Formats: sequence, C-alpha cells, structure tokens
Amino acid sequence: MSNIVSIRNLKKFYDNGETKALNGINLDIQKGEFVSIIGPSGSGKSTLLNMIGALDIPDSGSITVDGIDLNNSKENLSKFRSQKIGFIFQLHNLIPNLSVLENVQIPLIGKHLRVNKTNDNKAIELLKSVGLEDKIHQNPTKMSGGQRQRVAIARALVNEPSIIIADEPTGALDTKTSQKIMNLLKKLHKERNVTLIVVTHDPTVANQADRIITVRDGKIIESNEEFVKKNKTNHKEVFDTNQDFVDYVTSEEKIGCLIPRKIAIKMDNKKMQLYIKALTSNQIRTARLNEEKGTSTFQENIVHMGTYSLTGKQIPLKVVQTKIPAGIIDKISDRIIKYSLYGE
Repeated sequence: MSNIVSIRNLKKFYDNGETKALNGINLDIQKGEFVSIIGPSGSGKSTLLNMIGALDIPDSGSITVDGIDLNNSKENLSKFRSQKIGFIFQLHNLIPNLSVLENVQIPLIGKHLRVNKTNDNKAIELLKSVGLEDKIHQNPTKMSGGQRQRVAIARALVNEPSIIIADEPTGALDTKTSQKIMNLLKKLHKERNVTLIVVTHDPTVANQADRIITVRDGKIIESNEEFVKKNKTNHKEVFDTNQDFVDYVTSEEKIGCLIPRKIAIKMDNKKMQLYIKALTSNQIRTARLNEEKGTSTFQENIVHMGTYSLTGKQIPLKVVQTKIPAGIIDKISDRIIKYSLYGE
C-alpha cells in the first residue's frame, strides 16, 4: 500500500527559534490508514497536524501529502486544502447564523458564492449518512455537542477528501457521545477508504486506531509497531509479582505506546487497572484548592482527575478514597504530576 503522507526531518520553530515545536519528524502514513497521534500538551501534535493539512509551513525538511510537495512555493495550497483535506476540530467551528445544511455546503461554494443542485443533494446525502436528515434546516446553536460534531464530520467529507484530519474531535464530549462519534468516524473511514489522522489526549480514542504515534518534545518517540517489537514483557507476568503497585508500559497491541501510561494496582489479590491522563496546570491548581476546602487530599484529587478505567470512565473520588491505599495514591499522584509536567 502506498504512502499518502511522507515526512522527512521536518522542523518548525517559533519565538525566533527558541520554541522547537517540531524537531526532526520522520513519518509515513499509508493511504486508507487510521492513525492516532498522542503526547503531552505542547509536544507538537497539533503543529504536526497543521503541517499535514497545509495550514502552516515548515522551516526545514520535506513533507509530501497525496503526491503534493507542500514545500513547493508554486503549489496552490488553498486549492490543495479544499480538494484533499477534510478538517474536524474540537469545537466544531460551525457558523451559528447558518443552517446545518448551509454549514455543510461551505466547502462546496465556489468563487461566485453559489451552491448548485448537485452540491445541494450531496450535502443532504452526507447529513443522512451521519443521521441528521431531520436537522438540515436547524440552527446549530440549538443542537447538542454530539450533533454539532456530526455536522462537522459531514462538512469535512463533502469535498470527498483523501485525508480527514481531526484535532481532538471528542475533547468536548462526554464518554458516551465520544464513542458514538468515534464509531461514526470509523464507519465512514472504512466505507470511503479515507485516511484518518486523529490527535487526541484520550487513550480510549487512541487505542481504536490502526497505529498510535507518540510525539514528545517535537519528535516521534514511539509507534505501536516499533514498541511491540522491542518490548516483549507480558502484562500478565507483571501481575504475578508480589508488588502492590506496578507502573509499567504494557505490550498489549491495543495500547502499544509509551504514552499514555497504564497503571496496574494489585490489592488483596484483586486487580485494578487504570490509565493516566495528563492534567493541565489549572487542574493541578484546582486539586490544591479542593484540598484547602477539606473535601479530599491533594493526592486524591490528582488521582481522581488523572486516572481513568480501561473503559474510559473517570475514577470516582469515592473509589479513590475507599479502594486505593494511601501509599499507592501518593505514588499514582506523583506519576500523574510528573507525566503532566514532563511527559514522563
């Protein structure tokens, strides 16, 4: 299968070169592949996505997308984006004073700002495919977050792009709605053989991809294919030890990456498995404020906000307080803070 994205030694700097957003990226993505890109905040994920979508230009290195050299100044990048790329953003970016149908039609509008009957039917068919045939004349401000994201998906597909680029497409949604959106994306990806590239902080989203690409400090540090080859540890063997707290990276293919980490807790011969999620500085500050209010300890708040079950559900504070020993809470809390600040 041929590569639809080919990147070599790609670099992008900001702040007069002081911030190295991308620092030597090498990456190939095959046509029709579904990949997820993960990593700590500020690691370069969104910058990489912007490069692939021709929303920004590199300082050095090469990037070819669907046969187009994006470094070539003679290329019409605006035309490339409109014909080759479909964009899905976390906050939808729908125009509030236009109807659902009109929002989906936007990429089809030519320089004369008109939509013909063929394009009109095309947009309607796409809205039907995402289950919104009864909402075509509705204002998006009156729709739920999940419905608005489905409108955004229809808009991204209307020009029949080669690649769908999604930046945190489920970041503003609850767990149930998030999975519905992912099921829809996977269905459309399979039916249309479109290449799907998703940036996410959510391990349950990342694990649904064909391949996980981990970015840290502007570099790709691991993909699941490489990791499985290098790490032969069986996660069941880890549980056979006498440790009460195990912090390890599993070699299970469905996870297959260094970030996010997976924590295994063993108590009274029972197993509890959690995923770590990086926290923002505001969340860490909130954990301290909650401690001052006396509702729970700083460490309990950190664990509550930063750990999720394997099904993607956040661990309730009550479970943290009653089911996990204090010493283990401290260890998990330290790990979450370190991961949040340094990606380690």
